Amino acid sequence: MIASYMPEKPAAAWSIEQTVDYFLERMAARDFYVLCPDNEVAPERDGHRLEWSTQDVILDRPALSRWHPDFQAEFGEFENLTEGPN
Repeated sequence: MIASYMPEKPAAAWSIEQTVDYFLERMAARDFYVLCPDNEVAPERDGHRLEWSTQDVILDRPALSRWHPDFQAEFGEFENLTEGPN
């Protein structure tokens, strides 16, 4: 179904097989929450972004505020982008 919109898999995206294998591995480890990684963002950065998004709810910021002009600088400090793109 997705192939009609994206005929080629983006380089950073995992294949369906990788995603299912990872999910099954995490389920076997009895993990309740599973954040599927990709080939672009380190798991630690995913965790920081999830923490920020959770704070969007708690602090009543706009959804996905990391892209909102009023919060981009604050998010940049939070994520400490000096470490590079990943």
